[in-house]
Amino acid sequence: MHLRNVATAFLLNDNDVLMMKRAAHKKIAPGYWYGVGGHLEPNELNDPTAACIREVWEETKIEAAQISGFKLRYIVMRRSRTEIVINYFFFGWAETREITANEEGTLHWVPRPEALKRKLFPAIGLTLQHYFETENILLENGLEPDNVEFGMVTLAEGQPAIQWLDVLDWKDQD
Repeated sequence: MHLRNVATAFLLNDNDVLMMKRAAHKKIAPGYWYGVGGHLEPNELNDPTAACIREVWEETKIEAAQISGFKLRYIVMRRSRTEIVINYFFFGWAETREITANEEGTLHWVPRPEALKRKLFPAIGLTLQHYFETENILLENGLEPDNVEFGMVTLAEGQPAIQWLDVLDWKDQD
């Protein structure tokens, strides 16, 4: 069994989310929609934030200084044949809508209500859905989203599902 560590960013601007439709020639997930991101390099295994910022730059040319509120919000684990995939999901607000084309796929600013209608892997779709639902609840109550949640992809009645758990900061529990 191998471990694969991936970092994914969903950047928001107004009511849109930046998504990538993977190129048809890609070996992994051709034609599927994702955020921007990719594999952690060996020197980034202890710093998924740095990996995600690097991937955002490589795939969009958006600089870290052009993103506000960039935070790790989810860690999602799933099994894919002979490997465990650990995906670190980050969300932030892009101060620009200017993006540069890349060879991974095509980048699109997608209205939030349309984002979940795209062809998504279950881990991507379920995480985005959870973020949209919980972010709205928090913002309606004047709260700033600051928690990190851990999710395990499972099957519930034959359908993919994620069990969500808050990752607690133990120093707050003293």
